[in-house]
Amino acid sequence: MIRFDGQVALVTGAGRGLGRAHAMDLARRGATVIVNDLGALNIEGEGSDAGVARSVVDEIVALGGTAIADGTDVSDPAATEALVARIVERYGRLDVLVNNAGNQRFLHFDQTTRADYDSLMDIHLGGTFNLTRAAWPHMVRQNYGRIVFTTSQVGFYGQVDAVVYGAAKNGILGLMHGIKLDAEAAGIRVNCISPFAFTRISVDLFPKELAVAIAPELVSAGVSYLASRECTLNGEVLIAGGGHFAVARTIETLGIDIEDPAEVTADTVLARIGEITDTDRSAMYPDALAAVQVTFDRLAATAEKIPEEAS
Repeated sequence: MIRFDGQVALVTGAGRGLGRAHAMDLARRGATVIVNDLGALNIEGEGSDAGVARSVVDEIVALGGTAIADGTDVSDPAATEALVARIVERYGRLDVLVNNAGNQRFLHFDQTTRADYDSLMDIHLGGTFNLTRAAWPHMVRQNYGRIVFTTSQVGFYGQVDAVVYGAAKNGILGLMHGIKLDAEAAGIRVNCISPFAFTRISVDLFPKELAVAIAPELVSAGVSYLASRECTLNGEVLIAGGGHFAVARTIETLGIDIEDPAEVTADTVLARIGEITDTDRSAMYPDALAAVQVTFDRLAATAEKIPEEAS
């Protein structure tokens, strides 16, 4: 059974919905949990209520667990540095970071202002960066850590009235891929959860009759796995909701290779676009350099052949 006895976990946005469910499950499994939540008064992320985080702490303590409440604004770099420093000073370590805090503004692109963009980016992507950057040196020093980012299928596929939300969530995916190799070398595993659940953000999106079937607690099973010592994944995206679990990965079609530079034209692309987009032939790569190295190797091999043919 997965346990977190002796471990310290920080969960952001833990006062309601998904974050609350994550915090509760980690606490039930023995973790000391820092319940971070600004207590925003609406899904846009406006206002604050310190009682939101405290109520979750009261629930955890009533069940025999250990938790403290925190109202730090995750979009504030200095405040998040101070939060992590307080945690390490008090407990001597930070083992688990679950970046869950977020907000939403349901807007089509032509309705979205720069202020909307900044709010969504600052909380989702900025907050994830801020806390991960603050926790990083402590996890490196202890040669152990589990970091869970929260991405979304809205970032993978798009949603017509959640343009910047999707951009921020896809940015989180890029952040995860960017640090995964350094993470593994330091004894840290970093992964994304891509949840779907009935929360106050999704109350008008998902069928209300399925509220129990897609409860946040059904996502937290995946988060607790990703946060555990037993987790073997690194740099992956775990989709979770309603009892469904899957992994999302980026693929590239094998496409075409044009040997004669004179034939590299828009007309050739047009003529062969079916081959280029054929997903029956595809590949996955561990990082960006590995992806382009395939073409570099082909070009280098071609260059070696030219002198041989000339002779």
